[in-house]
Amino acid sequence: MEQNNSGIFVRVGYARTGSMASTVEVSGGIKALKSTTLSAKISGRVIAVPYREGDPVGAGGVVVRQDTSDLSAQVRQAEAGLLAAKARLSQAQTSAGLSDTQTEAQIVQAQAGLDAAKARLQMLKKGARSQEVASAENAVASAKANFENARANLERMRGLFAQGALAPVQMDLVQTQYDVASAQYDTAKQQLSLVKAGAREEEIEAAQKQVDQAEEALRIAKANRAQKALRKEDIESAKAGVAQAEAVLAYARQQLANAYIRTPIAGTVSKRLTEPGQMASPGVPLIEIVALDTLYFEATVSEMDVHKTKIGQPVEVLVDALPGRKFRGSVQKILPTADPESRNFTIRIQVLSRTGDLKPGMFARGSIEIARHDDTVIIPKDALVLNGSAQAVYVVLDSVAKLRPVRTGFETREEIEVLSGVSAGDTLVVLGKDELSDGVKVHVAD
Repeated sequence: MEQNNSGIFVRVGYARTGSMASTVEVSGGIKALKSTTLSAKISGRVIAVPYREGDPVGAGGVVVRQDTSDLSAQVRQAEAGLLAAKARLSQAQTSAGLSDTQTEAQIVQAQAGLDAAKARLQMLKKGARSQEVASAENAVASAKANFENARANLERMRGLFAQGALAPVQMDLVQTQYDVASAQYDTAKQQLSLVKAGAREEEIEAAQKQVDQAEEALRIAKANRAQKALRKEDIESAKAGVAQAEAVLAYARQQLANAYIRTPIAGTVSKRLTEPGQMASPGVPLIEIVALDTLYFEATVSEMDVHKTKIGQPVEVLVDALPGRKFRGSVQKILPTADPESRNFTIRIQVLSRTGDLKPGMFARGSIEIARHDDTVIIPKDALVLNGSAQAVYVVLDSVAKLRPVRTGFETREEIEVLSGVSAGDTLVVLGKDELSDGVKVHVAD
């Protein structure tokens, strides 16, 4: 600065009262807590992409649709296969129920036939009972009495017929009665003889054969009961067929659902990477969705400052892509381990932005407020000078520069807190102080 008769030309600033915060400077990038890149689960042609960059989309919305003609046909085929499997199961269950009923009825019938055949064989082997013999003897006695009576009557009638006292017709009737009584008497004697003689050998053999046949019928009926286990196996096999058909149908339906690519989160389309007509393959990104309401500022803080940083501390965020804009935030999370190479810690800062201007990937810088002094004296940093090893300022009083030692506190890039030595409203030299000494007259430039 030049010097004239009125003193050394200087420029000045002023001490003011205000709030001063101690900050930790950090830098990093804007990220989204909820973001997703969607790709196809199956190969297929893309036929629709309803959204473009910047379009909002709700959770579960279909953002890409693939061709479903073949998949729909597979679902219908699987549904038909399931119906057929259920029909086979129903048939096996019905057949098993009917077979069980028929088998038990056959066993009962065969057992009854065997019991009857054995009873007949036993009866033939034992011969006639005493009651049967007595009945046959009584029949012989009765037939004999009838015969004797008919013979006596015939002899009397013959005498009368010889004397001409009896008509031929009457004689024929008496003869017939005699013949009938004689035949009945012979039959009764033969029946008594058969009863006493018992069954013939051929009858016993025939009865034994009937017993053998009845036993074979019972064995066959019981063998049919053993087939019940096989019928159960048929039912289990049919059930397995139904389960397999259900699995095939579920898979076909899932494949059909996979052709409709849905976003799991609500957000905004940030990238559209495919168009209708293109082929989509598993793992190849098709579209990106970002939930802008979950944006945060991920920054790094040095190991020297991490102990000063606490959850909930306010942060002023500046974004290079948005010059002149300031965003308010707060420390949300401090990761517990440092990067092994840089020794820096990662912190997550929640950022408040109602305009939606912040985008993932933007570079940002932040000032974390670790302490604040209100109603304190603040001066421009350019006013400070070194007086030996101590800090001081030149205060202009009546056009004279007075050197005052000061004690400082918090500071920013442009200002610094003064704890003692300066009062609010003091005029301080900020330019030209290198040519000053205590008590030198100064001229304040415009």
